[in-house]
Amino acid sequence: MNHYSYICTDDNGQEKHGFLQAKNDESARINLMEQGLRIVRLDLCSGEEIPQPDTNAVSENIASSNHQLSEYGKTAWNPDTEFLDHLPKISQLNVHGMPLSASMRTLAEETTSRKLSHTFQRIAIDLEQGTTTEESFSRHLKHVPQNLESLIRAGAQTEQLESIIENYIESQRLLVQSRHKVMTSLFYSCVLVLGTFSLFYFLMVSVVTNFQSIFIDFGIELPTITILTISISNFLSSYGLSALAILLFSFAGIWFSFDLFKMQAIRRRLINHIPILGNILNYTSIALFCRMLATIIEAKIKLPEAIELAAKTTKDPNLIAGCVLLKQRTREGFDLLEASIEIPHFSQNFVPIFQWQDRPDIFVDSLRASSNIFQAKANMKTGVLVFTLQPLVLIGIIVSIGLPIVAIYLPLIKLLNDLS
Repeated sequence: MNHYSYICTDDNGQEKHGFLQAKNDESARINLMEQGLRIVRLDLCSGEEIPQPDTNAVSENIASSNHQLSEYGKTAWNPDTEFLDHLPKISQLNVHGMPLSASMRTLAEETTSRKLSHTFQRIAIDLEQGTTTEESFSRHLKHVPQNLESLIRAGAQTEQLESIIENYIESQRLLVQSRHKVMTSLFYSCVLVLGTFSLFYFLMVSVVTNFQSIFIDFGIELPTITILTISISNFLSSYGLSALAILLFSFAGIWFSFDLFKMQAIRRRLINHIPILGNILNYTSIALFCRMLATIIEAKIKLPEAIELAAKTTKDPNLIAGCVLLKQRTREGFDLLEASIEIPHFSQNFVPIFQWQDRPDIFVDSLRASSNIFQAKANMKTGVLVFTLQPLVLIGIIVSIGLPIVAIYLPLIKLLNDLS
């Protein structure tokens, strides 16, 4: 902790001065502003200037505030979480004064998933007919993903169901929207690449092979590019389909081997290193994680459960595995920020979101701001991907079609000159 000396003024214009402890300059300024003070001057004390405990009223307030924040940190990471697996056995819970059935019907209308909408409607009907919340949830929530079931149970108990599920629906909408943009761009490019490869294969196997016999009959001295093209043509004619099949089966085998050995997190981490595409997937996952974590923390669910639940909503196996490891390390006594730095699943962009872990008011706001920032980065990278793929595919088409054409016409031109 660093020591700072400050000079401030209060609402009455009276000057206050003293000393305080804080991790950095920004934290010290926030502590002072939370006391309703206007900062005139804030200086970092050297070793010789470190003061003895001051009895100044403002310093006492700041110390009291720091103590409360410290206690919050201990409470937030208490393994006796506020999240319960069983709900009270009453006919209906209330959410902000409204029956839970009404909230479920509202959510059924807002969600774009038919399966989820039917589930919410069935729960609402059960509750209106007098079925207890626990019985209805046990009957219908088994048809939804496990992470969503945990969110619904937690939201119903903490009376934050609508905000949690609304954010979940919005997060899934953004996830689908981001994936749709990427897949649309990749699908368009893949169709062009497939068409270009088919045309290239036809030119090499059918056209170049026929001209090869003509060049041999006339005994023409072939240029280097033509010799290279003929070599490629002979290889594709003999082994083209077999090589393609081997390549596809090898790729599929490598891809599914990660599932077989339960290494989906490693596969996702490797994908995240792909330029542009990896950034889009990584930024989108972090944006969804920050959005859901802020909502879950506001619902008074403690951090160990909140982090794991928020990670599962992203459907990112690398982020989920990292958060499970983070949960284990923090329960062992490690600081949240320090523990996240040592986890290989997290990128350098992800770690700083935990710097306000002991400040619930600032932490939630910073998470929402981080979510907007990472979503904007993902959208920007998506635009870059679309802009970059078009010229790359165009260059590939020109090279693939131009190479055999040039390779054929150069000897023909020489042959016509010799004959003339």
